[in-house]
Amino acid sequence: MWRGAHYFQPMNDTDIKPMADAIFADKVRRARALTIGERIDTSIELFEGALGMMRDGIRSQFPSLDDSGVESMLRKRLGRLRQVAEHGIYRPA
Repeated sequence: MWRGAHYFQPMNDTDIKPMADAIFADKVRRARALTIGERIDTSIELFEGALGMMRDGIRSQFPSLDDSGVESMLRKRLGRLRQVAEHGIYRPA
């Protein structure tokens, strides 16, 4: 038996909520401090990161696709997302 084991009690919602609220408030403060140019740069980085994750998901789902096939599937999925947004099929709460 390994004697250096540490056991952690699982956190419940009442433990997590104050921490999550503090993290969110810090993110809002940092975002408000950005210049317009920094906000644009940040949004581009976030979008490119999301595209990368979508590409990775497509490659995982369709391992036989080459790069052009992945890009084609990505454009198709983005088109579907745009259709959903434009037709109001999904409305965030």
